Amino acid sequence: MFEKCSIMVMCADDQQPIRRIEMDANTQEIICNIFSAATANLTNDKERIEFDGSYKPDQDEFLCISNFQLPDEIKDAIRDPLGVSAYERVNGEYPAIKAVFVGELTEDNETEKFDVAFQRFRREQYISTNSINLFWSNNSFRREKEFGLSISDSVDCYFTDEQLLFTSFFFARQVFDLSGFYRSATTPEVVAFTSNDILSIENADAFEAMANTSIRRKIAMINDSGVLQSFSAIEIKRLAQKAGIDLTVKNKQIVIPNDKEQVKVILGFLDEEAYKGPFSQNTFLANSKRKVQSK
Repeated sequence: MFEKCSIMVMCADDQQPIRRIEMDANTQEIICNIFSAATANLTNDKERIEFDGSYKPDQDEFLCISNFQLPDEIKDAIRDPLGVSAYERVNGEYPAIKAVFVGELTEDNETEKFDVAFQRFRREQYISTNSINLFWSNNSFRREKEFGLSISDSVDCYFTDEQLLFTSFFFARQVFDLSGFYRSATTPEVVAFTSNDILSIENADAFEAMANTSIRRKIAMINDSGVLQSFSAIEIKRLAQKAGIDLTVKNKQIVIPNDKEQVKVILGFLDEEAYKGPFSQNTFLANSKRKVQSK
């Protein structure tokens, strides 16, 4: 895989988002081999889990977004790598890099198949001329004064068969905008949540202010589940007690205090991510969940 592929970068520059890194053939071959091995390590002997935004995979699993649309500029770059502009200074500065990638195109019966591996690019991968960069050579260190890039031996996401594969959503979303692939409550939804008939939020303005991405995702999951429409406040309180969670109910409403940690616990319970351990009887708050399929 990725034999003799050009090394490309995704840049923040909207005018030319894809650029090719010029390098000698030997270095190009080494990087392609590294990306090939890292891609195999990402998926080989691991279980594929469809991404839904609520599950964090184990080491023997990877996540998948089906029907993922690879940007046209990436496809065009793989079709014609020599037609891609080289990575170089623009107006005296090097463009900011989002990711490094290699890819190959397979054509069969007028059908194109793209296989592309991506590595997110971190700030520390720039070899800046502002630092004293020392390299070992001939039994001593020498100073390298030129700007450079460091490419690691990892792959953060892999596109194949119209699917995007990854193990860390946090890393994958640094390469692509994946906000459309999971539900996150909008500001109007958060406001509507604070006025839900079954909830009594002590300070609606403070709740809306603390509604970060994690809380908004919980609100979206709770809304989509319909739990607040299917159960009364008393029924939810009774179920919470079984999980070791103490909820306050006043006037047939669940009281949501102005405390971020307590908010996380209550929302976690409503999203079925808080439970009592069957052996220790301790109450736990999970950071992900996946429905077990019936045999």
